Amino acid sequence: MESSGQRTAILYCRVSSKEQIENTSLESQERSCREYALRHDMHVLGIYIDKGESAKTADRTEFIKAIGFCTSKKNKVDYFIVFKLDRFARNQDDHVMVRAKLRQSGTELRSVTEPINDTPVGRAMEGMISVFAEFDNNVRTERTRSGMVERIKKGVWVWQSPLGFYRPSKGSNIVPDPQTSPLIHLAFEEFAKGTYTYQTLAEYLAKKGLRTRQGKPPCAQLIEKTLKNPIYSGIIDVWGDRYQGTFEPIVSESLFAACQEGYRGKARFAHRSRRNPIFPLRRMTICGFCNRSLTGSLATGRKGMKYPYYHHHKQQCPKAQFIPKETFEQNFVEYLDSITPDERFEKLFREIVLDIWKNNYKNLDADNERIRKEIQRLEHERQRIFDLHRSGAYSDEEFVEQKAIVNQKITAKRCMIQEKHVEEFNMEEVLDHCFRFVRNTAATWLRLERQYDIRLRFQKMIFEQNIPFDGKKFGNADLSLVYKLNQEYDGSKSSLVALTGKSWNRLLVDLSKWNEFAKEAEPFLIGLSEHDTLALAA
Repeated sequence: MESSGQRTAILYCRVSSKEQIENTSLESQERSCREYALRHDMHVLGIYIDKGESAKTADRTEFIKAIGFCTSKKNKVDYFIVFKLDRFARNQDDHVMVRAKLRQSGTELRSVTEPINDTPVGRAMEGMISVFAEFDNNVRTERTRSGMVERIKKGVWVWQSPLGFYRPSKGSNIVPDPQTSPLIHLAFEEFAKGTYTYQTLAEYLAKKGLRTRQGKPPCAQLIEKTLKNPIYSGIIDVWGDRYQGTFEPIVSESLFAACQEGYRGKARFAHRSRRNPIFPLRRMTICGFCNRSLTGSLATGRKGMKYPYYHHHKQQCPKAQFIPKETFEQNFVEYLDSITPDERFEKLFREIVLDIWKNNYKNLDADNERIRKEIQRLEHERQRIFDLHRSGAYSDEEFVEQKAIVNQKITAKRCMIQEKHVEEFNMEEVLDHCFRFVRNTAATWLRLERQYDIRLRFQKMIFEQNIPFDGKKFGNADLSLVYKLNQEYDGSKSSLVALTGKSWNRLLVDLSKWNEFAKEAEPFLIGLSEHDTLALAA
């Protein structure tokens, strides 16, 4: 039975998954730790063992239990014993943090094979040993990666075999799996036809018998990942470089490339034909009667000519009809003209916005500059804390406490800048960018005919939701804020002042979006003259 004056200890042992080597096996670690406790008259309260766990992080099951046991108020643990300090941690930050936590609970760290104790020399030794443990771990990691890179350069796939491949023996290169590789090849062939989405292709392959390593049917995400992975065409694409594999590919490079064509233009898990520059208003326009989106397609005439029409997906709606593209889009241009703010609105809007902004945010730049200088000062203070800890002026507990305080202050200051960043811009320039597009809404939409993606974004800048069409004209759309204010004010300055002030925070966000959009879209408008716009309209 433990005497009242006997010191107490717990033992912690660890080996990595392949580290059952002489002098560091679990049995020898435990035996050495027990002998150490016996020599120093320590009563062992428990032993904690991690099998196959890395010391690079503190996320170890038994290690966490051991720390919890020591820090529990129910227990009185004098010493935490390890065989070597690299069993405790191979990361300097983890070592300092966990060490401080143990000390707060009155528990000291001891190593069987290394001379660490509470003396200045012992503490210095502990610090140096933990640093070298981290250095040793980093060197091993670098050597492992270097070895992997050399094998990859030789065309060897060094990770787990992707679906459709297998590794005949340990250390060998991958080869196509005779059971699953034909189905992977089929996936590429079918997708290249353009008739499948990721979801429908997953369902088709599941019916054909394709299963994951866990025996489950493939999902759309897995199919997308597979079709985008160049490993199936014999290319190893890792760490920013591409290497030619020396294993047999499942598909040819041409078939793989066919499945990548236009990928950036496809919506995730969407049909490949959904993005069609011929019909910019499809899916964004809805029927005012049935609330279903309209689509577009080409009809073939008797002489083989193609004629573009907008229409319902299905013809069950009583208002369903085929509307020539030219007629439909002319109606849209007329609607854009009807919602475009006039010169009076623009003038009043600019005056009001600039007046509010200057009154509320004229000192914003100065405030942010002051905050940035405070952050710089705090960062210097944090560096000084590290220097004091290295010199021994700060104990581990003091170091952790002071570092946490400074980090908290730095985070708070950075948040203050983030809260202000929405308003931190040149408002006059922002308004110029906004009305560069808003004052000529219809003309700008026409000028963007050859820039399909920018045109779609412009439509979303104007409309917050889908645009209703009653069969003859557009109307009653949910407009973005600048257009909405133009619709709601009664022509007087006082009305616009009230509306602007009421929606000020939303308006700042809206103007910020216009500013970002204008900077991206303006380069595409350069070189398009007014003559080009009139030609497009004609």
